[in-house]
Amino acid sequence: MPAPTSHIPSGSYGEVAHLAYPVVLSMLAQTVMGVVDTLFMGWVSTEAQAGLGLGSTLSWVVICFFFGSITAVNTLVAQHYGAGERSQCGRVAWQGLALAALSTLVVWTVGVPLALRLPAIFSTDPAVAEIAGSYATIRIMGGVLGFVEVALASFMRGVGDTRTPMKVALLMMVLNVPLNYWLVFGGLGVPALGPEGAAYATILAQGVGVAILIAVFLHPHFRHDYQTGWPQGGVGSLRTLLGVGLPIGAHWVLEMVGWTIFTLVVARFGAAPMAAHSIVLQVIHLSFMPGVGLSVAATTLVGQAMGARQPEVARRSGYASLVLAVVFMGSMAPVFWLGGGVIAGLFTRDVVVQQLASRLFVSAAIFQVFDAAGMVSGGVLRGAALTRFPMLVSLASVLLVLLPGLWLFGVVLDGGVVGAWWAATLYMVAMGIVLFARVQWSPWERVGAIRG
Repeated sequence: MPAPTSHIPSGSYGEVAHLAYPVVLSMLAQTVMGVVDTLFMGWVSTEAQAGLGLGSTLSWVVICFFFGSITAVNTLVAQHYGAGERSQCGRVAWQGLALAALSTLVVWTVGVPLALRLPAIFSTDPAVAEIAGSYATIRIMGGVLGFVEVALASFMRGVGDTRTPMKVALLMMVLNVPLNYWLVFGGLGVPALGPEGAAYATILAQGVGVAILIAVFLHPHFRHDYQTGWPQGGVGSLRTLLGVGLPIGAHWVLEMVGWTIFTLVVARFGAAPMAAHSIVLQVIHLSFMPGVGLSVAATTLVGQAMGARQPEVARRSGYASLVLAVVFMGSMAPVFWLGGGVIAGLFTRDVVVQQLASRLFVSAAIFQVFDAAGMVSGGVLRGAALTRFPMLVSLASVLLVLLPGLWLFGVVLDGGVVGAWWAATLYMVAMGIVLFARVQWSPWERVGAIRG
């Protein structure tokens, strides 16, 4: 049988969109799962709803570093795939699974004790803290499923298959609804578990999804094309994967910690500012999903082109991803600017909250284009395995722009939540400009690429 030839992407807009839209739907499915959990807790009690929200945030703080690190599988698989080294794609996937196992041991050892202690620090309500601790503990214990899911999904995206992870994510979203109803309220011999039931429902749905991904990964088609069976000689060294992945994980942690501190400070401004902040954050989450999808598409296509030693195609793929992201997210700017008050009115009848949210939407409108440029530029650089630069930019932006700006505009100048969001705007603008400048004016396509 002849050796597989290299795969060279075209870098067209259609190719980028074809890879990106399943990622967007996958993210939407994950978001809906969180919304469903929140809705069910609203039928239990206010404390349950608050505890689930806090527990979900804290569990993600504990495990996001490992999730981010494992996504480096996408970069390395894409580069091997582009080079025609199909057998190495399976080996990298197994390295991702090995890293998932190691990550599990760490979060079980360190994360669970943190989950039991952190809620009491962030909540003054003992009932909320107790619910948050139990919910976060269950989600962290089930983190192994998430790690395996992201390793296998990253492998599939690296070889250009974004549809399989999408279908699995949509299935998990559907399963999560009846499982929530059953485990939260009880039935069929199972007692009502309340917030813990929501955590178990998510884990069970995720378990079904992971089982399907494993079955696809070990299917004869993948075993033949990508050598996804246990690799001869073992999985090999994790050094390259860690070299690319650890900066991604650190980047995720920096952003998560920065926004967590941001939210905690906003919460001190009062109920109305916090409500306005939460509304705008939920809405813009929908607007940046396409940006994240296009970022993943950029990582895959740039990685494949770099593996095929086609730097011009890598740059073309990056530009196509950037243009689509800027056009889509930029189109949301006038919607937020002009319609912020109307959007806020869909979430609350409180006039004060509506007025505050309307002003925050102006900030969101301003940074849409810069957020798009920053996200996709980061994806381009990840495809070239240049992951340290985005991490350092994130570190500098959080420490030098976001947090000082939050203190200055929100507290010292008494700008409250509006001032805080102006600090967030400066943060997004700074990140976007610096990352875009690196993609636009540096020869990243000539110095990137690292396959191990």
